[in-house]
Amino acid sequence: MPVALRRLRPPPAAAPGPVVRRDEVPPWTWTGLHLDGALVPLWRDTARVAGVPEDAAVRAAAFAALVPRRGAVGRLAAAWVHAGGPPPARVTVLVRSGARRPAPHPDRTTAEAELADDDLETHGGVLVTTVTATAVDVARWVPTATAVRVLRSLLPCGLDPTVALRRLESHSGGRGLRAARVALGQVGLPGTTGEHGDVSG
Repeated sequence: MPVALRRLRPPPAAAPGPVVRRDEVPPWTWTGLHLDGALVPLWRDTARVAGVPEDAAVRAAAFAALVPRRGAVGRLAAAWVHAGGPPPARVTVLVRSGARRPAPHPDRTTAEAELADDDLETHGGVLVTTVTATAVDVARWVPTATAVRVLRSLLPCGLDPTVALRRLESHSGGRGLRAARVALGQVGLPGTTGEHGDVSG
């Protein structure tokens, strides 16, 4: 191709990322890509590109539009990022105590938390609580039957229940500590799986 014509040629389209949101493409394209198997449902109005493995980075990226820079994915939503399984109904965004919370959104719940830098790690460009911090929060804030199931799903991701129990001591006087000790104490014990509870994030 002559140089003059090459300069007029439009640049190649950027390759799509591993996660696509519904509002990034026309409605008919979104539907067609799913029907053709090019997109695989991921979470609510997000999908992953077929052939891209679903890992922690991909799952975290599904929440990217709902997590501000000052926030981090926590609780059940963070457990899903780490371990996969059934996705949460909403993403829980944690902000440091005293920080401004993000505006209300139907797909997001927010809460204040004492977040140390060691409690956080990045997946898919999104801050997420670590496996241990996630386990402590799930044990404290989620009904025990559901918490035990979720905590067990975190075991292959590196959860050490003994370390998480020790971590509870740093929350002396906080809410949910008794329930958290019960839930963490049941992790790894045979015959203590509970029924699925409400998973809201």
